[in-house]
Amino acid sequence: MSMNIRVIAIAFLLGTLSASAFAHHGWSTYTNTDFTLTGVVVDTRLGRPHDRLIVEAGGEQWNVVMSPPNRSQRAGFDDTVVKVGDTVTMLGNRHANPQTFEMKTRRINVHSKDYDLYPSRL
Repeated sequence: MSMNIRVIAIAFLLGTLSASAFAHHGWSTYTNTDFTLTGVVVDTRLGRPHDRLIVEAGGEQWNVVMSPPNRSQRAGFDDTVVKVGDTVTMLGNRHANPQTFEMKTRRINVHSKDYDLYPSRL
C-alpha cells in the first residue's frame, strides 16, 4: 500500500470517529433544570444509539431521548413496556433551545411504574 493511500485511509478513519463523537453529544445541549413532560406516545424508536419516543404533549410532538438500549434494559425498560397510545411521564432535562421540542430522560413512568434510566442523575 502506498504512503498516499495510507494517509487517506487514516484521515478517513479519524474523520469518521470524530463525526461519531460529535453526534453523541451527551448532556451538554440540555438545560440543568429538572423538566417533566406528560404526553401520549405516537411512535417508538428503540435501538442504538439511544432509545427514543415521539410523544404528543401540549399540541407539539416531542423527541424524547432516553438511554442506550442496554441501560434501558438494565432499568427494566424494553419494547414490551410501552406502546403507541400509552400515556407516559418523563423526568429529565429539556433541550437548551426552547424552539426544539426535545428532552433527555432520566426517569420514565409508564402504567404507574418508574424506570430509572439514569439513577445517579436523579
